[in-house]
Order: sequence, then structure tokens, then C-alpha cells
Amino acid sequence: MKKALLITLLAFISVVCSAQDVHLKFKGISIDGDYKVFSQKLIQKGFKQIEVSADGIVLVGNFMATPEVMVVVYPDPTSKIVTMVSAMIEAGDNWAKIESKYYDVINTYKQKYGEPTEHIEEFTTKVYDSDPMRLMALQNGQCNYKTLWETEGGRIVISPTYVNFNHYIVCAYVDELNAKALRQTIIDDI
Repeated sequence: MKKALLITLLAFISVVCSAQDVHLKFKGISIDGDYKVFSQKLIQKGFKQIEVSADGIVLVGNFMATPEVMVVVYPDPTSKIVTMVSAMIEAGDNWAKIESKYYDVINTYKQKYGEPTEHIEEFTTKVYDSDPMRLMALQNGQCNYKTLWETEGGRIVISPTYVNFNHYIVCAYVDELNAKALRQTIIDDI
């Protein structure tokens, strides 16, 4: 009986420990390890590297059956371990197209991850239910649309954004284990 209890306890501990070591995945690749190695795995999946810097690597490739999606791989500045990956899907040039693309992306993620943990749709300025005003609010950083999923390995956040005169739907994947390590690095520095 003691042997069976010990085996059950060891099995439980190993499941708990392995569950704590789960990394979030992007395109089937665990968000872990050196950011350059992670980027090479994306290149093996058909992505093209556009830019490399200490702040991250920019690639372009197929994501969500959409060609030429910009993907940015962000490292921990000290360890160079990948902590976050963002895919930026072009969303159009008017509010109706942007909002439609946003809901399309959210509905696709719901099919895989279920209902989101958090969903916010608000503006920090009055928009008077006008599409041109909503577009202007997005461009001025006054649009707070965000859908978030808390998953076993981290967080996924979907939101519209405006960068370099283009509108995108950003799908950001934040690996929990590597984000905690980065937070600890930051805490250690202060």
C-alpha cells in the first residue's frame, strides 16, 4: 500500500512539475531558447528574415492563411531568450475593415482556445459612433480594443494598432516562464 501511495505521489509531482514547465507555442514552435534559434525555426517554416537587432528579429511569412504577415521575435535583453512573439496582420484602411478583421481573428482564436479571459472594447475619447472618429482614435492611441486568453503556457493578446501609417491586428504571444525570468532580471537590476 505504501509503495502504491508513493508511486501515485511521485506521478502527481511529476505532472505538476511538468505542467509548470510548459511554454506557449507559436506556429507549433515552443517560445523558448535563444531568439535567433527560434527565428531560424520560423525560417525553416518558410518565413523570410527582414531585420535583426538586439531588440528583436523581424520576419515576414504566412500566418493564419495570410501571406506577408510581419512577425517580430522579442528577446530578454540580457539572456537573449525569446519572451514574446507578435504577428501583425494588415487590417485595411478604414474602421469597418479593421473592426471586421479584428472580429474575424478573434473568432478564429476562439475555435482553438475557447472563450477569452478578457475582452475590452472602449475608446479613451468620445467618438460619437462615427467610423472616421474611431479610426482617428486608433491612430492617436485612444482605442482600447483587446482580447486576451490566459493559456497553460502564457498569454495571447489580440488588438488593433496603427504603426508606420498602416493598420494591423496584432496577435501577441507572451510566454509565461520566460516573462517571469525577464521580470526577475528587471527586479534584480533595481
